[in-house]
Amino acid sequence: MPVGVAGVVALVASGALTAQASPNLPDRTAAQLLADIEGVQIDGLSGTIVAKSSLGIPALPSSSTSSGGLLSLLSDSHTARVWYAGADRQRFALLDTTSETDVFHNGRDLWTYDSTKREATHTLLPAKSDHDAAPDPATTPTLTPEQAATQALKAIDPTTIVSTDSARRVAGRAAYELVLAPRDASSRVGSVRIAIDGKTKLPIGVQIYAKGQGSPAIDVSYTRISYAVPDLDNFTFHPSKTMKVKQTPVTPNAQGSTSASEPTTIGTGWTTVVRVQRADLAANSAEQQYLNRLPKASWKGGTGRLFESKLLTALFTDDGRVYAGAVDKGVLIAAAAQHK
Repeated sequence: MPVGVAGVVALVASGALTAQASPNLPDRTAAQLLADIEGVQIDGLSGTIVAKSSLGIPALPSSSTSSGGLLSLLSDSHTARVWYAGADRQRFALLDTTSETDVFHNGRDLWTYDSTKREATHTLLPAKSDHDAAPDPATTPTLTPEQAATQALKAIDPTTIVSTDSARRVAGRAAYELVLAPRDASSRVGSVRIAIDGKTKLPIGVQIYAKGQGSPAIDVSYTRISYAVPDLDNFTFHPSKTMKVKQTPVTPNAQGSTSASEPTTIGTGWTTVVRVQRADLAANSAEQQYLNRLPKASWKGGTGRLFESKLLTALFTDDGRVYAGAVDKGVLIAAAAQHK
């Protein structure tokens, strides 16, 4: 849960701007808030998270947005429930109107469950020493304010403007607001606003604004949160006798190696581009038809289709690669030309 921002505090050490505190919050500078986030320590929590997207994009295939397809997370809102009781116990439940997808991490046991298919997958994680007790990032979900804040803070570079704004309330809790604004003209991010719990200093809301926009393109925030340690039974999955259960082995790569199917990052900071293989996205037929209607793009040595929104862009190359980021299209085309 703690967010690593070592070395970032120096960027705003002067601390000229201070959060305008609500009556029950003392003033904190941006530098102090960055240090607060780095030092977060909590024993447990449970809560509800709502993620909203408003990217200003053309209508998406209804089959994609209603059945959890490739494009489903680019529109509308999504609700999740989370439980946390230390590095060895997390649970994440992504809720739909009539279905639920769960991830249970309890010690060495990792379960995923799809209520629509009534299927469960179990993985026995490798034993870890006390020195390496934190779970592998692949075992935990990514749709949380804490993890969104982590990614935003990783993008900070010397050109980033770091400031504060008026304190506000999130999930009924008084929270400071830390504001990150990139100066890089190639980034489509106008600002990232991180709500920080005034008492625990945990990020409890993240809003991402596209350049020139007055409302967030993405908002991932708690609507309810409790810092009581959840009952341990919340992290144990009990498959029914009629449920289909699949056992999957762990096949870790050698340190430093990367599987061909794993995402690759190109660049740093606010203009980072992610590259994946198109086949790994498993687009359905409706999504494929949608992608085929996107504008064509060409460059020396390649062709493809270009997806653009106020915040995000994606380039689908005709030879099976996908490049995506919160960047102008020229950054994606350059990445496709230089990194095949």
